[in-house]
Amino acid sequence: MDPDGSEGSTGILGKDGFWFLPDGISSEDLVIGDKVPDFEAESTEGRFVLSDRVVMGPVLLYFYVVNYGKTCIKYMALMNERKQELDDLNVSLVHINPESLENHRAWIRYTNSLYEHVSDASQSISRAYGAIVERARSQKILGNTNREFFLVGNDMRLKFVWRAYDPMDTLPMEELVNILRKEIDSFGI
Repeated sequence: MDPDGSEGSTGILGKDGFWFLPDGISSEDLVIGDKVPDFEAESTEGRFVLSDRVVMGPVLLYFYVVNYGKTCIKYMALMNERKQELDDLNVSLVHINPESLENHRAWIRYTNSLYEHVSDASQSISRAYGAIVERARSQKILGNTNREFFLVGNDMRLKFVWRAYDPMDTLPMEELVNILRKEIDSFGI
């Protein structure tokens, strides 16, 4: 049993009220310009293969902790409002977390999500991208998939990355769309 009375969780309580993963548990962080790991997985639209998808235009991978969280419900509504702008930029926004395909389909119905969702039940994709919760106000979500964005160009290189310091953090959609516009203009992706 851990000091807070929970079972099976790992973490170190910091002075600022955040729990932290011990060093060496999460993956290396990708940086802009890195070639990203290719992957294939089941999605709500069939088999998803990143290297096949980027041929059609840039792909924005959105990793997040869970379906049905209050923050995620609000954020999904904001993403849906910006769908046409992403389409105009030829950006495919793909959501990834450990939920099952069945849960993702229910989530899509619940939120009217306009996006494809990938099931990463083993968190192998999340780990390959370093999209793991390393610090949080709740010890129980340490090691889960973190809220992060990765823009991948047709050369399979990382063009933009944003990582939540706390999984409850969100990148304002207006800011995200503006960043995507700049990246697509500057890289011609």
